Amino acid sequence: MRQPQVGHGKRQAVQTALLQGENIGYAENMASDRMMQAIGTLERAISRLEQNVASLSQAVLHGNSGIDQMAAQAALQSLDDLIGELRGRTDG
Repeated sequence: MRQPQVGHGKRQAVQTALLQGENIGYAENMASDRMMQAIGTLERAISRLEQNVASLSQAVLHGNSGIDQMAAQAALQSLDDLIGELRGRTDG
């Protein structure tokens, strides 16, 4: 039967703690990258929605489209503000 070495447990505990620290940093970087990708996706979607709202408003200048254009633009602005806030959290 093998006898435990003195100090072996401490060394292993330190190595494990260091590896966990690296994994935490790696996980944070991955989460940050994913957040930035998600923000980019939201920005592209909002841009497309803004284009759609603009084209709808041009198409129905004199008609009733059933779309509250002011509310749609306010919603898009709110999403744009939210993206700015999220971007600030990931940058800071």
